[in-house]
Amino acid sequence: MHITISPLNDGAIDVSLQGEIDADNCAQIGEHLLTPGVESDSTVALDLSELSFIDSSGISELLRVRDAFDSAGGSLVIVNPSPAVRRVLEITGVLSTFGLS
Repeated sequence: MHITISPLNDGAIDVSLQGEIDADNCAQIGEHLLTPGVESDSTVALDLSELSFIDSSGISELLRVRDAFDSAGGSLVIVNPSPAVRRVLEITGVLSTFGLS
């Protein structure tokens, strides 16, 4: 998995994930986003258009990070999920949790 973080002028943060998220690498999401360099009260747009696979451990990590941002007054929303990732989010029932319908 590759993570690209791009701060935007309005204080929001654009994060792009590429590749696959599984049990071996899912902790990297929190390691990159829950750091002093990323304000927890920020709005984070998580672009998953180039993510080809996500398993249950990856979904759990996304939920954990989302909860951390919510607790700090920020937000984490998923944008542009690839069809495969969108399907997994639909099947697991968390699609609307991340601001998608």
